[in-house]
Amino acid sequence: MSRTQTKAFLYFTALILFVITLRIILMTSMPLLDTTEARYGELARVTATGHYWLMPHMSASQPFFAKPPLATWFAASSWLAFGHNEFALRLPSLLLVLLSCLALLYGAQSLKMTRQQWLLASFVMLTAPIGFISAGAVMTDATQLAVVTWAMVLLWRLQTCAEPSTLDQYGLWAVLGIGAIAKGLATWVLIGLPVLLFWACSSRAIIYQHIKKIWFWPGILLFIGLVLAWYIPAEIYYPGFLKYFIIGEHFQRFLEPGWKGDMYGIAHRQAIGMVWVYWAVSIAIWLPIFIHGIVKDKPLINASLDTQTKWLWAWVLAPLLFFTLSRNIIWTYTLTALPAFALLTANFWPTLSSRFKKAMQVLIAAWLILATVASLIWIPQQAENRSARKLIQQAQSDYPNLPLYAYSSDEFSVSYYTKGNVHVVDDYNAVITLLQQPDKLLITSKKLAPQLAAKEQAAIIGSNNYHALLMTRHQ
Repeated sequence: MSRTQTKAFLYFTALILFVITLRIILMTSMPLLDTTEARYGELARVTATGHYWLMPHMSASQPFFAKPPLATWFAASSWLAFGHNEFALRLPSLLLVLLSCLALLYGAQSLKMTRQQWLLASFVMLTAPIGFISAGAVMTDATQLAVVTWAMVLLWRLQTCAEPSTLDQYGLWAVLGIGAIAKGLATWVLIGLPVLLFWACSSRAIIYQHIKKIWFWPGILLFIGLVLAWYIPAEIYYPGFLKYFIIGEHFQRFLEPGWKGDMYGIAHRQAIGMVWVYWAVSIAIWLPIFIHGIVKDKPLINASLDTQTKWLWAWVLAPLLFFTLSRNIIWTYTLTALPAFALLTANFWPTLSSRFKKAMQVLIAAWLILATVASLIWIPQQAENRSARKLIQQAQSDYPNLPLYAYSSDEFSVSYYTKGNVHVVDDYNAVITLLQQPDKLLITSKKLAPQLAAKEQAAIIGSNNYHALLMTRHQ
């Protein structure tokens, strides 16, 4: 490696370590945010303490059918191993995003990628907002990202090799089996759609050779075994799981705007095509390179593109095109497109004009400064307003002997920070009756708190942007 290459290698390594350090600071300092993070954090806590390892539980009486258990297994195991804290819950997500970066390194030779290009691609993944947030949030998305990235890299290695590697064939089918326990059919769709799009832009000979190298009976049997090993016991011990998970979560969620059958949250009704807005926000400072690439390569209509570039564009565009007509989406649905976009960025970078590079360097520097300030000051402060942590700490410190109730509030962080020791009230009349009793604590939404306090002579003793803590009058 030349002196210039060594300098570039050390430069990108230092930048990546810096970004990871910022992420670790946030993982340590921030409370679990309502609703998503706190929901999955509480799911992990209940699963670990209740030993619900076959099917994660939201409570002793409520199994969680919305997602397979892999991400919860990771979070719950880390929580038990490294302490009952937010960092332990978030650690698997960071490791899984880094594992996705390692997948790109494993495929570097077949992708004709130097170590410097791999580092740049990893830097893009970690600095794109969707990657930075996912690398350290208690969600299922980092697990799916790792599965999809490894599957796509293994598929490409099989495409480019003269003789298929048995290790890669076993690895591909093992990853597909693991994908069923990560996010179910959605994971297979996010792997299969880019492949189908690539085949649609390829010759019959390429398609035939690819299928021939993928098809591997020992691997297929391994895949079937991995899938059935969890899904059969899950349905036996929890009848009705498969119907809700397969039909509800995979079809009704996307085909029915504002789907009413969601047992664990609220269906998200968005405008058609919103996924492209989410994608622009997801990659943020790297958006100019995406636009540059679209104009330069004209993917899907440019027959002269080389095979690798077609593969990467199919990987980027397939999930975006798939979710274009879907209205029940969230911004993390763009995450699996990020690794391929990072690889395209690494390929485009040497071809950019010096003026374009300088502009991008200014954007990157501005982002790093903003991310540093935000990670140390602004984000932790804002995060406290999206969680009940401080209010719970106040209640436990100042009034340790008073019972705590929750009504009309995002109760996941309340439940997590009280270790489940909170009485959830579902009925408004029951809350009115409760507030007529002396020496009771109630956490509710900030909007509702003034109304309750005015009617029933309760006092607001603490609040943030989303929650309020009330105490009824003394006896």
